[in-house]
Formats: sequence, structure tokens, C-alpha cells
Amino acid sequence: MAEATWRLHWEADLAADDHVWLGALLAKIYPDHAATFRERSYSGARPEGRIVGYAGDSPIAHLGFLRRTLRTGEASVLVGDVGLVGVDPDHRGGGHGRRLLAEATATFDRLALPFGFLTCRPAVVPFYERGGWHRVAGQVTRMIDNAGRPETYTGPALVLPVRSPIHAWPAGPVVRDGLEV
Repeated sequence: MAEATWRLHWEADLAADDHVWLGALLAKIYPDHAATFRERSYSGARPEGRIVGYAGDSPIAHLGFLRRTLRTGEASVLVGDVGLVGVDPDHRGGGHGRRLLAEATATFDRLALPFGFLTCRPAVVPFYERGGWHRVAGQVTRMIDNAGRPETYTGPALVLPVRSPIHAWPAGPVVRDGLEV
């Protein structure tokens, strides 16, 4: 399988046509939510930036992020809040997911972010851990769901130490104060 090329797309630089191919890629990655991506190229919070991998001219991998300050206990912490992570099913198994996470780490470092943060399904935790992410045990994440209601998520939350060590992550529940990406 040929090596993918990688590009950072800022949301304000994307044209309407760009959202069509992004939505088509996300619909393939998340078939249970394909209807959402026929209407728009995001699910919850609209990403600020998107890291996209290409095989030739075809997009095959995607990670969206939003720089945001999370409240954790008595502290606040700046993060790259991550979502919409995936590889086109036709291109899985070639290391593109691993490279996608490495591209995110490099991007967050260039943006001087201390941490990355994401919530996910338990089944994908090992994938993120192999990419340098750390599961925060007993984490509770409060946020707004896609219907605009407060939600408490007790599933996996992971932190990526970028410019700060993992032991600097503050204890306590995370309050996202917005939609997940």
C-alpha cells in the first residue's frame, strides 16, 4: 500500500465542495451516522482544524480537533479536543491510523498545546494507547449532547501529553462546556 500524504485543513479555509467529500469520507467511517454526514461534515462541535490523509487525491483518514479550555476540578487546561477520528474501511490495516495520530501529535506540538483530549468507545482505547494517549481512570466528562442537553459521560477519556507530561494533567471531573467534536 502506498504511503499517504497528510494535510492540515483549517475550517474557515474549506469551501462548500470540500465539505461534500469530507462528509462522504465520514459517512464511510461511521456508517451508523451516515445520514448526519450527508447534511454536514461534522457531528457535534464543528472542528477548528482537520488532519486528513490522502491516497493520491482521495481522502482516506480524518481527525478533527478544536482548541478549547476544559475545566478539571479547580483547574483549567488548554487541549486539542479531538473527535471524528477514522480511516476509510477500504484503507485500514496499512498503518494510516497510527500515522494519523502521529500527525495530530505533531500538529498539537506546533500549536503549543499542552495536551490532547478525547472521549471514545472502550473498544478503541488500545488503538489510542498505542498512539501515546493515556486513559484517565475513573474520568467523568460533562458536556452538551447533540440535542443541546447536558450529558455526563463515564466512558473512556484519554489524554495525550504533548507539551506537558501526563502527571501534570489535573485531577477531577472534566467539564467540556460544549459539544464534543
